[in-house]
Amino acid sequence: MLLSLFWLTPPSPSKIWDEDASIAFRIGGFEVKWYGILVALGFIAAIVLAITKLKFWYKIKVDPFYYFCLMGIPFAIFGARFWSCCLGDAEWSSFFNLRDGGLAVQGGVIFDILLAIWWFPFILKKPKYHVRDILLTPEQPVVRQVSMWLYADAVLPCILIGQIIGRWGNYFNQELYGSIITPSESNMWYLNFLAKFLPYMYISNSYVHPLFLYEGIINFVGLIFIYIIMEYIPKIKAGTIGLSYVIWYSIARLSLEGLRAGDYKFIIPTYTMCGLWLGMALILLVLNQFNIIPKTRKYRCKFFIYESFIHATKLFFNKFSLKINWAKLNKKQKEQNQNIEEINKLEAKVNFLSQKCKNIEDRYQKAKSSSIRTNYNYLYYLGK
Repeated sequence: MLLSLFWLTPPSPSKIWDEDASIAFRIGGFEVKWYGILVALGFIAAIVLAITKLKFWYKIKVDPFYYFCLMGIPFAIFGARFWSCCLGDAEWSSFFNLRDGGLAVQGGVIFDILLAIWWFPFILKKPKYHVRDILLTPEQPVVRQVSMWLYADAVLPCILIGQIIGRWGNYFNQELYGSIITPSESNMWYLNFLAKFLPYMYISNSYVHPLFLYEGIINFVGLIFIYIIMEYIPKIKAGTIGLSYVIWYSIARLSLEGLRAGDYKFIIPTYTMCGLWLGMALILLVLNQFNIIPKTRKYRCKFFIYESFIHATKLFFNKFSLKINWAKLNKKQKEQNQNIEEINKLEAKVNFLSQKCKNIEDRYQKAKSSSIRTNYNYLYYLGK
């Protein structure tokens, strides 16, 4: 019995860092924290992967992406902070005090996507960023504009490596962890693993689920699949890989949100936004990959949803007006047919009356000639 109780006692964490795990080092009185270092490393790793895909895989100009990074990095930080304040994770009064913590990755992704929707169609119109397409006509290459969706396919999956690295900042800050792990004989090996390798998951005298590690593993699998494997799937159209990132991360976030500790749960806003993004990404992926709306493939660098909406609206109103005009035409045709029938009846009636009048006139002429002959005979017999 005592041995069993001893076995179920969770091990104390091994201290391999200082008491305050969030501080990496100090420069005088200035503290440099692991969270900032890891977020910066995440940005750098994502940028390097994106450049590798653009330059060596797709072999298209990298300059538009360089310029985008100059705007996109501060825009992402602003969006992450803004979204964190909207969720209640940070105070609006300390919006610009980033050292207090509070950055939501969804806000950064959303703001950068909105920026990319404006930036890439704008800059890719310039002739110096056009490419020579020699696959269709090798003798006379066609110079064409690069699709915005190629940049989306190269950049969006690379956000996963940034999230994998950046989530370790939550570990050092001892935040965004999961529920308490209840010791039992079946999970003592796991508690020993946490005590040895992740000691700062020992919070308030209990071990908690390292959600940053779970999300990192899921995102690593997604990075391998989306960044590498999907490139070898035949007949993948531009935009499908980028949309796959949105689908992957939405599912990962939805599956892990319920495991968070009470102070870090944002059930309603997270489920609402992730569900909305998941639904939109699935619809766009189906429309894009299976070419349900052909018009969206015709214009390469215009926003997919905008073109789809405009095309669908025009098609609806054209069909509606066509039905109205067709109904009017049928009505006029019926009226004309009725008029033609009445005219035909009147013509038949006139013909009938004309024939009747002619018959009457013929009879009158016959009667008149007979009467004259009779009179002549009568005169003749009187001795004329």
